[in-house]
Amino acid sequence: MFDQALKYWGSDEFPQYFKQAIQSLELGVLPLKDCCNHSAVIDQSTIEPIILSSHETKDSVEVKTGVFFCEVLSGCACSDDPSQAKILENSYCELVISLDKNTKEASYSSAFSAS
Repeated sequence: MFDQALKYWGSDEFPQYFKQAIQSLELGVLPLKDCCNHSAVIDQSTIEPIILSSHETKDSVEVKTGVFFCEVLSGCACSDDPSQAKILENSYCELVISLDKNTKEASYSSAFSAS
C-alpha cells in the first residue's frame, strides 16, 4: 500500500500518495477506535489524513499524521425522519506511522487524541 508513497518520499508528490494509501486501508487497520469518544463506529468515507511532520531514519520513514474522521451515533427516528437515525460526530486522532523502507510495510501507534 505504501510502496508508491515511499517511491515519492522527499518529493512534492509524497503527501498525495501517502494520503491515498491511508484512505485505501481497511477500517480496522488504523488505531482510530482508541481516539473515539462516543460510539467507536467510524464512517470510513470520512477519514481525512494530514501530515503534521515527517523524518527519515536509516530503515524507515516516520510520519506524524493527524486523522479527521466521523463517529457514527445511532439515533432515534421517533419523528419519522430517517435522517435523524444516523448522526455523525467529528473526531480527531494523531498517529505515528512508521514506513519500513525495505519491506514497504507500515506500523501504527497513537500519538495523541482529542475531540
